[in-house]
Amino acid sequence: MNAAELLVAMQQDESKFQLHVNDFVDEFRRSSSFDRTRMVEPGPAENGALEGLASAVVSALCREVGMEAPAWVRSVHSPEPFFAFPARGFALRLRLMLESPPPFLARNVFVPENYLSRA
Repeated sequence: MNAAELLVAMQQDESKFQLHVNDFVDEFRRSSSFDRTRMVEPGPAENGALEGLASAVVSALCREVGMEAPAWVRSVHSPEPFFAFPARGFALRLRLMLESPPPFLARNVFVPENYLSRA
């Protein structure tokens, strides 16, 4: 799965977008350097909540393995604040805003600090 395919999968069933993110993260971490480059090269060209999430995930994963993120990552973000978890209360929203890792904050996406942690 590449980043463009991740976005399509998330859009097709928005209620289960997290499952697709988890699959992408796991596949990226299992892949070779060559395959990682292939996974992140095609990405969304427009802004949106899920586009911003995909961009943040790719940025964070590239940072994690020490590879340069593709150019599209720098321009894709969520135009409105996007909370990856149902954060209706002020306290939870504030917590997510304070602890979101930089690749997510930069794209107006708010997640827990361990969002990409997998067991």
